[in-house]
Amino acid sequence: MNDGEKKIILVEDDPDHADLITEILMGGDIETEIVLVQDGIEALDYFQELVIKWNGQIEYKIKLIILDLNLPKISGMDILKFLKKDSKYSKIPVIILSTSSDQRTIDEAYKNGVNGYFVKPASYEEFVEKIKILKKFC
Repeated sequence: MNDGEKKIILVEDDPDHADLITEILMGGDIETEIVLVQDGIEALDYFQELVIKWNGQIEYKIKLIILDLNLPKISGMDILKFLKKDSKYSKIPVIILSTSSDQRTIDEAYKNGVNGYFVKPASYEEFVEKIKILKKFC
């Protein structure tokens, strides 16, 4: 991959969801690398390593972060707070893709700076449609 290309960071612990999201996002004309991280600690480590690698210029290298809330080790909400409170990451768009449709959780996500919130639907067809909508952010 060319280091000038922007990445999409997918923080998702469910391998089936991760595969489906990646497959839909990579279909068509999007020529962006999708990086999968599977738990909260791995996500934080990854973001901090990128800051070092890119000498703090991380916001110019990441197109989008897709974040699940229900992650092992550190919750997606805590990752969102970390990203939006640090000026190195705060301008990167973050979209939450979660099974939680609890209005308090959604309100908390927006209060913490999320750019969009999608509830994962139960059916495969609806899930595919949500990801296609999400693809438009790319």
